Parts: sequence; structure tokens; C-alpha cells
Amino acid sequence: MKTRRQKHTRIALGLAGLALILGTAWTGTSRRAGSPALLGLVPEIEGWKLSEKPQSFFPEDLYEYIDGAAESYIGYDFKELVVAQFQKAGSGASVTIEIYDMGNGTNAFGIFSAERFPENKVVDVGTLGYIEGEVLNFIVGKDYVKVISFDSGDATPAVLDAFARKVVWRAGEKGTLPSLLSVFPKNGIIVNSEKYVLRNVMGFEYLRNGYMASYKLDGSEFECFFIEADKGRSPAALLKRLLDFYAKDRQPAEAIPLGHHVRNKYGQNLYIGVAGRFLCGVVRLPDGAGTIGDRYLRSLVESLKGRS
Repeated sequence: MKTRRQKHTRIALGLAGLALILGTAWTGTSRRAGSPALLGLVPEIEGWKLSEKPQSFFPEDLYEYIDGAAESYIGYDFKELVVAQFQKAGSGASVTIEIYDMGNGTNAFGIFSAERFPENKVVDVGTLGYIEGEVLNFIVGKDYVKVISFDSGDATPAVLDAFARKVVWRAGEKGTLPSLLSVFPKNGIIVNSEKYVLRNVMGFEYLRNGYMASYKLDGSEFECFFIEADKGRSPAALLKRLLDFYAKDRQPAEAIPLGHHVRNKYGQNLYIGVAGRFLCGVVRLPDGAGTIGDRYLRSLVESLKGRS
């Protein structure tokens, strides 16, 4: 089953192909040249050839390629995209590679984590590679890479793997995950649910640089989070703003040994505290799971204090 993003890519590729058939280049507005470093990641695969010159997109024109999704990437400080399209000689099979330069590995993980699902099939390519249908996504260094195969039939997994591994080889590194992900308690964590949210954490515009992970334990589903306060910003001040929000909405906070407990208007419970330069907590806990809230908040506080 294809995602809306993948369907859009197929439509965009169809438009590009139509332009080629009509003898015109799909260039949109005049654009600046792509960086040699990013273009250098475009692989060469025996039996496959580029069907057109690789294209480069930047924040100001990314919408031309992924209209409707561009703002999500820009929200993670997207820098540049290179798109390369390949055709297999003597067949109708084709491959598209999208290489997104996100500026740093943390932002690359952020947009990657926003698009993956825990149930995706993991493959050992780059960092956190996974396959979903005809698409193989992974991280390499500061780049988020998508390899999309069309009409390769039973050979699809092998085709995706070959292109992806060649990109990693050209990059000269596999990449690493943000080190702060190790802070999350392991018991009950839903594998591959970890996310990095650069802006608007939990929908609050003043909360940024947040990490979140989903859990299922003893019949309860909840999330743990922590936010690294920017230089010059106090996590205690962020906590006050958050508690003031709930208080104004008639959801007062109760003091607990490591912070505060709030029961919101949806019947969900939040356990929130401060550890060094971090605001952290457990959210969306159902009633009756207070022991879990206290225990996981304590685990976060103790782990984060060592990072301060």
C-alpha cells in the first residue's frame, strides 16, 4: 500500500516523463546549481542509466517537487534535494533516488522519523534503513535518502538494495543516531517509535528540540519525552509556561516529588519535571497508571541529569 507521499512522487515522475515525451525539460523556474558533494552521491549501477540530468531543489522551490509536503522538510531546516532518475536498459523498470541534505544528522533523523512507522520492515542499509513496498528509506550522515523502484517486479528488493548500498558507499559513512536517544527507558518501548521534533513539540510553539518515544506497558499506552532547552532558555521557564497553559484551561497541576502531575480535559495524565537543561515527562497516561508515570519520570530525570 502506497502512502500519499509515494503516490505524489509517482505523479510527479509521470509529469516529468510527459515533459520528456513532448521534448521539453521539466525545469520549473530557473534554479541554482546543486552542490557537487550532494550530486556526488548519485550512484552508477551497471545496466542502468540516467534518464535525465539530476535535478536540484532548495527551500525556495522544493514545493515544485513535493508540493504539500515541502513545509514538513523546511520545518527541519532542509538545505537541498538532489533527484536522479534511472532507466534499466531494455526494460520498463525505473528507479528514482531522492537525497535530502538536512544540514545535520539530528534533523535528518527528525524528518525520517516523522515519515516511518514502527511496523516498517527494517533492512541493514545506512542508518535505520527500512522498506515499504517499492521504497527503501534510510539516513546516511546528514542526508535522508529515498530509493523508489518502479516496475521491477520480483527484483524490487534487490534493485532497491543495490542502489541504496552504492549511495552509502559513495557517502563513505553509515551514519549514527542522535546520542540522546539512549536516554529513553527500554522497558515497554515500541521499537522504532522514537522521534525528534525540531519545532512545535506537542503542538506548543515555544517547545522545540524535543525527543519522543511511544510505550506500551501493563495495558497502558503512553509517551515519554524530553526537550533540550536552547542556549539562554530555562527549562524551568518552559515548564512554567506549560503549567500556566493547563491552569488557564482549568487543568491545575499537582506537585509531586520530581515535578508536577496534570490530568488534562481528555482524561490523560502528564508527569512533568526538569533535569538540568532538559524539560522531560510522561504524557497521555490513562487514569490508574500513576505508578508508571512516577517511575518513568524518575528514569528520565536520572538519565538526563548525567547529560547536563
